[in-house]
Amino acid sequence: MFENQQLDVLPQHQQIIFKPLAAKALLHAQLNWLLFYIPLMAVLAAICFFNKGFAEVAQTPLLIALPIILVISLLYNIVSIRLKGVAMREHDIAYRKGVIWQQVTILPFSRVQHTEIHRGPLERKMGLASLRLYSAGGMSADLNIGGLSHDDCKNIRQFVQKYIERGQVVNNTSTQTDDHPLAPDESLNG
Repeated sequence: MFENQQLDVLPQHQQIIFKPLAAKALLHAQLNWLLFYIPLMAVLAAICFFNKGFAEVAQTPLLIALPIILVISLLYNIVSIRLKGVAMREHDIAYRKGVIWQQVTILPFSRVQHTEIHRGPLERKMGLASLRLYSAGGMSADLNIGGLSHDDCKNIRQFVQKYIERGQVVNNTSTQTDDHPLAPDESLNG
């Protein structure tokens, strides 16, 4: 029988204790940014070298702006990684991210269809991984948590899969006990 109890006090998601990302998550984020900025700076330097007209106009602003943008990006990564966190609870997983616009995503395990562990070349080298959780009917990951250690990813994935399997076993046993066909004379006579 379905019961719907009235709640007098709502649980607060601010009371969730988040576990920080892996120690090497910051280094991974910084290297990713550097892998973007270094080639960009090399291309701009080559353009300035071969195009003297562009170099006369843009060289000074580029020499000032690019290092400032690089430093701001690296500082932003430090704050961003420190604010991110993951919390495993009995029936759901919570993920916190954001510096300016903070966001907490809570995904119940009962809605998870499947999981993926993603590891790029830098992540493999550093022992990191990203966990992607997909819910039923979704085309893309409902929750993508990067910066976890590979062991944490495997443990979370295993926990979620066991939770899903337990839920399927409970659903299968309840539907088997509830599906009692009525005899033809019982259905008419009440």
